[in-house]
Amino acid sequence: MSQTSHFTHSSDESHESHAQGTPHEHDRTPAGRIPRSGLEERPGDFNVTLITFAAMALYDALDGEQRARALLPFDDADRSNWNFLPASGRAGVPLRDLSFDQGILAHRLIAQCCSERAYAQVVQVISLEHVLRELNLERFGHVAREFRNPGMYFLTFFGRPNPDSVWGWRLVGHHLSLNFTVVNQDHLAVTPFLLGSEPARFGPYRVLGEEEDLGFALLRSLDDGRRARAIIHPVPPADFVTRTVPRIGEVELPDLHGVGRRDAMITEADRQALRYIRSHPRGIAAADLTSGQRRAFDELLECYLDRARPGQVAAEMDRVRAAGYGDLHFAWAGADDHGLGHYYRIQGPVTLIEFDNTEDDANHAHSVWRDPSNDFGEDLLMRHLIEEHRGAAG
Repeated sequence: MSQTSHFTHSSDESHESHAQGTPHEHDRTPAGRIPRSGLEERPGDFNVTLITFAAMALYDALDGEQRARALLPFDDADRSNWNFLPASGRAGVPLRDLSFDQGILAHRLIAQCCSERAYAQVVQVISLEHVLRELNLERFGHVAREFRNPGMYFLTFFGRPNPDSVWGWRLVGHHLSLNFTVVNQDHLAVTPFLLGSEPARFGPYRVLGEEEDLGFALLRSLDDGRRARAIIHPVPPADFVTRTVPRIGEVELPDLHGVGRRDAMITEADRQALRYIRSHPRGIAAADLTSGQRRAFDELLECYLDRARPGQVAAEMDRVRAAGYGDLHFAWAGADDHGLGHYYRIQGPVTLIEFDNTEDDANHAHSVWRDPSNDFGEDLLMRHLIEEHRGAAG
């Protein structure tokens, strides 16, 4: 978590003027102009070049058989298959099939794409498979050796990484899904960005502790009236309300239970009460919070956006402001207690954050940062195609 907030607050008076229709300070540059997307204002970010070079180094270190497994066409349908559950037949090369030197290059690429904190979380998520293997030994027997294997995280390139080209890469496995898209050395998309933790609490491990604690801090900062607006249902979903769909639709409903799980069942009525509606966010708007509550809201939001590289965070913050900071909504479902099932989401035009800790007696957490308009670089690619078309027409 960065010590310097990307948002600033002055007083509750600024909140009141924004609620009445005056553009809020969050939505404006110092000159008073609504900024365009940071992704448009920061072409040629050298961070993207460093990512490309790190990917090239790893790709070139692979042998022919590994490259054949790791490389898929950029437009392959599997690029949007970001499901994080254990699965058979995944595309890509598992980390266990990399040599030591190749593994170091793979970690260099991960670290180049993330903040230091997020990279440390990725390493912890993977290492928890060792813990799970021991915890699951009685239940799964010898199968736990493969089922809970820290080497079974699959690396895939979509298009060969090269400067001034369109390509992407993914690392996916149990409780981890990293998806990055590079467009012509100018722009980078970083969502979906998923981290999970099973157990959520175990010895020194609490991988998503900050995400969880900041959610509770925001909920508990709300007065009774605002809290009543924020809490949309007393029962949390078993997992993400929007699930792991490739593209978020206008309306999404959670599953009745987790995949392969039956310990956090919900009803059809619960599904409807928890539903996500893209054009009508649930919960309480950031514009309707006091300045103190907005500080808590900002800390939670930044906790997710700070998963990106430092040079990328400002661009993502600009996109949130340009789309309308005050339109972001915070919604909660479930208990006001770490030991009982709970869920929250932040929803806005270019932002979707979901956190749930419901399974295994609220000791099994999932968190995801998505962009309904730009997952897998969808918006960037559309603009790229338009620019190419204009260039060809000219």
